[in-house]
Amino acid sequence: MPDIVVDPADIEFFQENGFIQYHDFLSQEQLSSLRQALDSAVASERERIRGAEQGGRFSEEYERVFNQMVNLWTDFPEAKEIALDPRLAEYARQLSRCRHVRIYHDHAMIKPGGQESKQTNWHQDAPYWPMDPVGALSAWIAVDDVNVENGCLHFVPGTHKYGRLDPISLTDEGDSVVDRFKEQGYDAPQPKAMPMRAGGVTFHHGCTFHYAGPNRTKKPRRAFAIIYIPDYTRFTGGKDPAGAEEEMEVGGPWEHEFHPIVAGR
Repeated sequence: MPDIVVDPADIEFFQENGFIQYHDFLSQEQLSSLRQALDSAVASERERIRGAEQGGRFSEEYERVFNQMVNLWTDFPEAKEIALDPRLAEYARQLSRCRHVRIYHDHAMIKPGGQESKQTNWHQDAPYWPMDPVGALSAWIAVDDVNVENGCLHFVPGTHKYGRLDPISLTDEGDSVVDRFKEQGYDAPQPKAMPMRAGGVTFHHGCTFHYAGPNRTKKPRRAFAIIYIPDYTRFTGGKDPAGAEEEMEVGGPWEHEFHPIVAGR
């Protein structure tokens, strides 16, 4: 593969805004393979977190937000192809300005359609991750065409600069990191919607405020995210979705076979 060079203007945009969008990033062949993995995982009723109690599924209310499954790359070769894709990882590495990135986990998110579908509340990702300093970022892939009607992402520009805030509930419709932010006297810029065709991708910082509305269409909305850990980020203890917490040192790097380096050195 030839050297991948991310436009310096894109890096500056990401650093300033906490997100960036690329259209038609994946090929049709990659999309077809990824769809097969997600559809197979749903059809087999694959656990949300393999090996976890009740498969990591504790709330029907949460399933109305989305059916999510993590670490598909460990048991679905088609998902592994995308989760460890060197081009995606190299974009993440350069956008985050680090020496290398490891995979934290992949994350399939199938938002059900119809009247039972719920919004994904305004939140940050970083409060739920056992790592410090904050710097991890996600690549969010549209596996289907996404728009406001079926639950595309929205970002509030620049909010990553406020750092990690308290976590919010993803099932309580009254909870929102944006509302909390405003209650503290801060002004939040207008959010930016991210509609895109299947194969498009957004990258966003773990502290960027983001949201996805309910899926008001009849078809499920499929998305697939990969979370990347920069080299300077350390494990802070707590539960690791890959189940590797007992094999890593608190305060140490994320050195584990379930968290391989996927770009850089």
